[in-house]
Amino acid sequence: MNVFKIAWRSIQHRGIGSLLTILSMALGIMMVVSVISIHGIVSKSFKNSRTFGYNILCGARGGEVQLTMSSVFFLAPPVENIPYEYYLAFADKEKRQREMRHSLGMVSQQHEQDSLKLAGLVGGPVSSISGLGHELAAAVSDVEQMKRMRFHDRGMFDTWVHTVVPINLGDFWVDEETQSNFRCVGTKPTYFTELVLDIETERRFEFAEGRAFDEYNEEHGFYEAVIGSAVAAKSGLKIGDTIQPTHGDPNSSGSHIHETDFHIVGIMEPSGSPSDKCLFLNMEGFFLMDGHTKSIKDDSMRAATKRQRERRELEEEGFVFEEDAPIDDSYVTPGPARLPIEKREVTSLLIRGEVGDDGIDSVGQFLPPLINKGDLKSSLDWTSFSPESGQDAAMAVNPVEVVTKLFATFVDPIQKILLGLTFLICIVSSISILVGIYNSMSQRKHEIAVMRALGASRSKVLMIMLSESILLALAAGVIGWIAGHALNVAMAPAVEQQTGIQLGFFDLAPSIPVAFLPGAETLPGWLSAMEVSPELLLIPGLILLAILVGIYPAISAYRTDVSQALGK
Repeated sequence: MNVFKIAWRSIQHRGIGSLLTILSMALGIMMVVSVISIHGIVSKSFKNSRTFGYNILCGARGGEVQLTMSSVFFLAPPVENIPYEYYLAFADKEKRQREMRHSLGMVSQQHEQDSLKLAGLVGGPVSSISGLGHELAAAVSDVEQMKRMRFHDRGMFDTWVHTVVPINLGDFWVDEETQSNFRCVGTKPTYFTELVLDIETERRFEFAEGRAFDEYNEEHGFYEAVIGSAVAAKSGLKIGDTIQPTHGDPNSSGSHIHETDFHIVGIMEPSGSPSDKCLFLNMEGFFLMDGHTKSIKDDSMRAATKRQRERRELEEEGFVFEEDAPIDDSYVTPGPARLPIEKREVTSLLIRGEVGDDGIDSVGQFLPPLINKGDLKSSLDWTSFSPESGQDAAMAVNPVEVVTKLFATFVDPIQKILLGLTFLICIVSSISILVGIYNSMSQRKHEIAVMRALGASRSKVLMIMLSESILLALAAGVIGWIAGHALNVAMAPAVEQQTGIQLGFFDLAPSIPVAFLPGAETLPGWLSAMEVSPELLLIPGLILLAILVGIYPAISAYRTDVSQALGK
């Protein structure tokens, strides 16, 4: 009979004892599988730049970890906001002109031109020469203003930027039925059309239903929203529903519900990213909600108001103004007038740098230092309107480096402690195999002697005992692996809620190079260059462990004296 069949019959004969031994070891395996798979999958998703779709994060000066946690993973409150004009520093010429069209600086320039023209009209026909002079002065003023505003230039950092997407944080949506809070993110349609999930494959966001919101929609105006897959699954929101965001943390006393309806026009496919658990609002509608407007200094506002009042008075007296648009009409965005850009702020900018012809991404290394030393501040000098208070100091970080450093400092040591504890449980459980088999030796000496008398060699007896130890370990490993992944599925909702990462039953821990394993320096080069999931090493590890703990009882069985055992 096959040695494994004999060993299995022996395990069955000692049913209760064998079952308890298997269960105790399976518990340790379950914990090992759960720890390495959850930690591995989460850490890979956090560290892998392809899940970000960008390599630079720009926001208010403060802690780089808080900036990353708030703007990348939406797990922390934002540090502060930065001027909206910083976004224009990364924009191309066309985008800058389109945005600057909605600015107090542009309106002020138009009023200045009108005043110069009026000065030539007030004198009547006799002042035609003077009027021509004022027309020329207006034209010169326009040219100087456009030059000072760098209106016909691209953004100062546009040369190195592939994609830039602004986001605004601070609001939540509360599900009235479950009282669950979901983060609201104000952004532009480019979040879905230009931002990618995987830089190597250019994988983009996809929609399970509906579409991305428009910058302006004839039916809903600026008030459209898109929701993540996790939000849709937990809240039951669907296309056509409306939501009202809550200003600030819903648990704070200063929060209030905005009386503004956003219409849901799209539900995203699961992406395995933090975006799955967010609601995305059209940034134009976000700015127009109460409490989201940045105040302007009184002197500037009084100057603008005075110019507007003078123009109205002259219009009432019968003067007609020729509106000379400072930019081509093709740059004018559709819809009603928008909030002036001087009165806007953004929480952060998600920036993907251009990759050089050599395929090396160097922008993520040299651009953040330029931003951190204050180069962005020079982008604010094109307008005479300035905020009463605000955060002008900006910082830029590489989010992948921040997350890697965070894991190396805090998470990896905790993982090592957890793995140490779980492996200790496995060792204790394996000792139970040793104890179980060894304690049964006194009862099984007669059985072993009978096998020897029937012709079984010492080596076959040795192999039977080792096979029994291996079968116990393998049974514990299979049960422990299944239980570990079942535990992952049970914990998946909590993991997804906190990190936005989805776990499936068959999701293995990410592969690691064989060269990182102990003793890999003795392996051939081709073998050490391979990568393998740590979970796949459990089976050979268990076999080795079973041999180690089963060798002593096996040797005792090998040395059993047949005549003495049969005589008893």
